[in-house]
Amino acid sequence: MLNRCVPLSLRNSVGLIVARHLSLSASVAQQSKQQQQVTDPIQQLFVNKIREYNEKRKQTKDGLVDATPEVRKSLQDQLTKLKNAYGAEAEDLLSVPKLDFKDPQIDVSIEKQAKEIIKKEMKVTPDDIKKYTGPYGSWSPEYLAKKNAEVAEERKKHDQRSSGVLPG
Repeated sequence: MLNRCVPLSLRNSVGLIVARHLSLSASVAQQSKQQQQVTDPIQQLFVNKIREYNEKRKQTKDGLVDATPEVRKSLQDQLTKLKNAYGAEAEDLLSVPKLDFKDPQIDVSIEKQAKEIIKKEMKVTPDDIKKYTGPYGSWSPEYLAKKNAEVAEERKKHDQRSSGVLPG
């Protein structure tokens, strides 16, 4: 539908127009980046301050830049409190501790448990088979007691019948 509205000569030149637009926009973007690096005074001040701070930090022993004696004394007091509280005499409390985590050997422990289970000798008696085969829960003591009571009641009813009377 768009092809019918646009003249043939314009349709042929669309690729050329797009190519020129992309090449011009790329060169303008590069120029703006170069100008921004050179002419942005706020960014340049920020970078200068970071460099200045880094130089000052390198010149101090403890890394505190422009620290007063009160601040240094307060830091030492806090560090001694921590050392006394946690017993870290040999540790440097200002450095980040190096943590070393090892993955537990799960496969070894599983194999060990499996071997212990396999080593156990299992003896299955016919009573066990009779006891543990059946619906879920049929081997519980409550179920067995209930079943035994029902069987005893049935026997009692059967024994109470007179021997001369036939069912039916």
